[in-house]
Amino acid sequence: MSDAARECMARLAGMDRALAEMGPDLPPDMQALGAEARRRVALWLGKLAAGDADLRELSTAMAEITGMMNALTARLLLVPWDPKSHPRG
Repeated sequence: MSDAARECMARLAGMDRALAEMGPDLPPDMQALGAEARRRVALWLGKLAAGDADLRELSTAMAEITGMMNALTARLLLVPWDPKSHPRG
């Protein structure tokens, strides 16, 4: 595996962890986007692990996933937090 592929795997693993952590806090209208982002991350992690990833396609996918994560993060910042109703309260 090339250094670039290893770096991409590490970045994707970090994205997956971040998505997993933000998932329970996502408002209902953003949960489908969060699930789709995790699905795409898993797809590319699998392709990289199998040595079956075109790095140009991966670059495009990384940009798309980053955009999804930015949208999710922005939405989380706009949702008022109520500690009484928060599952991690």
